[in-house]
Amino acid sequence: MYLKPLFGFLVLLLIPLSTSLDVYGQSEFDTTEMGLQMPSITMNPTSAQPGTEVEILVTAMPSIPDDIDPRMEFFIYMPFLESIGGNVPHTCDGSSCFALYSFDEVNANKFPPKQITFTLFSTTNPKPTVEAAGWVSVCDVKINGITKERFGNVCIDQDQPIGDYEIKFGWGIQASELYDVREVLTLTVTEKEFVEEERELDADELAMFQYEEGIISESEFEQKLTELGYDEEEIRQAKALIGKLEHQEGFKTPLKGPIPVQGTDYELTYTISGGVLKQVSPDQEAESLIISVDSISNGTLFIQLPREVIDAKFGEEDDDFFVLIDGLETDFDEIKTANDRTLTISFPEGTEEIEIIGTFVIPEFGTIVLLILVISIVSVVALSRTKFALAKI
Repeated sequence: MYLKPLFGFLVLLLIPLSTSLDVYGQSEFDTTEMGLQMPSITMNPTSAQPGTEVEILVTAMPSIPDDIDPRMEFFIYMPFLESIGGNVPHTCDGSSCFALYSFDEVNANKFPPKQITFTLFSTTNPKPTVEAAGWVSVCDVKINGITKERFGNVCIDQDQPIGDYEIKFGWGIQASELYDVREVLTLTVTEKEFVEEERELDADELAMFQYEEGIISESEFEQKLTELGYDEEEIRQAKALIGKLEHQEGFKTPLKGPIPVQGTDYELTYTISGGVLKQVSPDQEAESLIISVDSISNGTLFIQLPREVIDAKFGEEDDDFFVLIDGLETDFDEIKTANDRTLTISFPEGTEEIEIIGTFVIPEFGTIVLLILVISIVSVVALSRTKFALAKI
């Protein structure tokens, strides 16, 4: 009667062992041997000058074997984007790439055709525009019409350097160093041969140009956009597009300074580029610090964290922090001392919140509440003594 539970226990013991031998124990990650096939991949054009739109079409992905690791993804690596910051590292042993078919799609054996479109960077590209979701440029990488990455003004800041760029496709295990490049397409960027003809500016573009160049005042600019049907938020976005918000000078050079931790007596030392640090507040339930950021470009945050404000411990030993950028885990660098831990966190354009999660965070209003409590107790005792003295008279 003990054989069935014993067999189940042995199976549980063998699961991590088999996983280690099948995946992490391999000296080479050979997805061909695993039975993973490749789709049809085409690119048009294969040679282009800066400012050219490129389309990559991925179709006819074969079915996936049943016993494949559930974290398997099909990725694309686009090196010509690295000149402006590239994609968020995802797999590919830290190289810049992203999943074209996620592990959810792979596990479901669902492989719809994927169309990747983008335009090579060029100083003659049209200016980005502001929409509800943020800045929109022709350089934005889109998959089936849905924006994957945004590049804003970087789209027009420089020409794509000439040369050959290898666009790689392959299989990899999500969030690991295991990947297998299976196909490489070469896109040749040639020297720019022409300059687009100047076109007449629209009324709102003309107003933005005049305001940016100081030809008209801020009030005149606001009046012109109001007459064109812009509401208050759209006017603010237009100002942000040309760098005319009050705080935006800070985006050009790093900002420094202490910032208070909301609800405590502590201040944090920091330096930030590419954005403005707006507020830091503790989240006692999550044992984290929530950092609100206003960014319009890729940037870096250096922040010194006293251990009495936030720390991460496993017993007596230091543990790693978890850092989330708008809810997604990200890598960071760290320097530790006995009294504090200093983090270096890179963030992409559009970041709104950075959360640092540890195993301890100072309670919000902790010191203030304690002080109020002490004052209250002293006041009650004093008042009671006064009433008692008056009663005796």
